Amino acid sequence: MMDNNEKVSFGKHIEMLRKAKEKSLRETAKAIGVSPQFYSEVEKDRRSAFTKERLEKLAEFLMLNEEQTHTLYDIAAQVRTSNDVVVPQDCVDYLVDNPYVVQALRLSKETGAGEKEWQLLLDELKARKG
Repeated sequence: MMDNNEKVSFGKHIEMLRKAKEKSLRETAKAIGVSPQFYSEVEKDRRSAFTKERLEKLAEFLMLNEEQTHTLYDIAAQVRTSNDVVVPQDCVDYLVDNPYVVQALRLSKETGAGEKEWQLLLDELKARKG
């Protein structure tokens, strides 16, 4: 995950990822279904971040690992903020499709659940994942 002191724009981030994987702008744009001009505008931060579907295609095309993919979604969410609400793109559908997630967040807030309680839940879920 990114260090909070190390803020990088979405465009710069995807440019660094693309270059690290030695992919051309043109082939990357084609792989995710956008024009090279549009992709270039996103890399230059003149356009907003890609849709969830395009982010998924980008992560797959660049063969990003899980941590890199989560960082990609997190940075994209920061670009797409509205009313200061930041939700990573890979979590939006899950949040919307599962009202119990919002209920859990609200209950956590109401009861003052902190890092200790959330860490217990994370540990249990990670154990299930394997």
